[in-house]
Amino acid sequence: MITAYARRIIILLITFSFITLSFADNDILDLVHKDYDFVLRISQAGSWYDEIKKVPFFSFIFGRKGLGFEDAFMRILEDMRYKTGVLPSVVQDAISKDIIFASKGAEINFTEIISFDLNFYFDFVKSIATNSFLAFQTNSPAQFVKALSFLLSVSYKTLGNNQYILGDSLYCGFTGKYFIIAGSKTTLELALKTSKTQEMQLSKITKVFDRLRSGTFFISGYAKPNVIKLNLPGVSQIDAEDSEYILFYSTVSAGSFYATFEQKNKKEAVSKKVTENLGNIPFAWNYYLSTPAGNTDEVINSINQWFQGTSSDMNRFLYFASTLSKSSTNVHTVGRIDTGDFLFIFDNYTGKNLETSVSKIGGIYDSQKQEWILNLQGNIKLYIYSISNRVFIGTLERSKYELYDKTRTRFKDVPTYFDFSKISAYEFKLFIDISDIIKSTIGFNVPSKLLMWKYNSGYFSYYKIVIS
Repeated sequence: MITAYARRIIILLITFSFITLSFADNDILDLVHKDYDFVLRISQAGSWYDEIKKVPFFSFIFGRKGLGFEDAFMRILEDMRYKTGVLPSVVQDAISKDIIFASKGAEINFTEIISFDLNFYFDFVKSIATNSFLAFQTNSPAQFVKALSFLLSVSYKTLGNNQYILGDSLYCGFTGKYFIIAGSKTTLELALKTSKTQEMQLSKITKVFDRLRSGTFFISGYAKPNVIKLNLPGVSQIDAEDSEYILFYSTVSAGSFYATFEQKNKKEAVSKKVTENLGNIPFAWNYYLSTPAGNTDEVINSINQWFQGTSSDMNRFLYFASTLSKSSTNVHTVGRIDTGDFLFIFDNYTGKNLETSVSKIGGIYDSQKQEWILNLQGNIKLYIYSISNRVFIGTLERSKYELYDKTRTRFKDVPTYFDFSKISAYEFKLFIDISDIIKSTIGFNVPSKLLMWKYNSGYFSYYKIVIS
């Protein structure tokens, strides 16, 4: 039998437990409603900043010897202090802690949220969609909204109940330590309500979020099918037709940024080991893609990304490429992203009657140059030729390719090729010489590269990205 004293102790323990749970440190993910289909979280950005600046590409963006984002942003914050009285530390503190972006019903293209213009990011905040919101961690909400008003060049007014409106369409509010910027009042109120209701929280009912919580990641997140796009030239989009969800996560170490997109599929698949000799191609371009010839979807996607012609020309070209693929082991794509020049290389080609196949799509043979010329609409001219066991199609003439072959170093002699060559089982693998693109477009010398590849393992497809 429980005594009166014991009963009081039990009641006190229950009450203490309730208070402890009620005031527990909430996770920023708790703001996201279960109906949302995209979440991106930047975890403790300030603690990653020194490591990020060791990555050559990001050092170029932030540093004084490059685009100087850091100095430019500090000048803006000092101007804010002078004109509004808000200390720069209010903003610095908010962007150095957890940040989240969540949306519903929007398509997220990662290549479109990267810009070399600082104003792009202010415009991004100003144009948040109706069903989207950003959240920051701050101890100074009243000062933070004043800072945002200055940074976004919009007015603000207080609505009461810890809520504000920025400009005409951004609704802001705070709960605990989190400040929310939403594209509508409905979205703001839903986030506020969700933070207090566990059964409404996406991260509580979707168990894969446990992995994001347990890992030490810089940028991480979750997406439902058909939300994420990666529009890199020649690279397949994330195929969500037979997928359940996508997790993405990233880290920074040893001067490189590592990102993974992990797609859970409904069907099993395994990528086979591939033997390729792309390393013997001259190092004359800033883009090198290798695809197994049997991977028809990847080959077609590469052609679609590089080939800019009419639909009828495209159909002819795809038919011809499909014919060549069937008699090749690999299809390589090399090109210059800055100029649009490209060359498709069908490796280990064993087909017969190449001349007949080229004639069917309208190619005209030049016996002196030993190449076919394919004239397309819009004054587009492609060259087709065969050297050894390879067939070449692209904007580069045979004579120029043979000159590169004699005078340029090989791709395999580039230091990054060692990492590229170690990727042996894949659906595609890609090397981009970022340094060459930056040098040719804006004149800076930045020793930066990108590797990306996709492979399948069981019920998962993995998209890996390494930026140095």
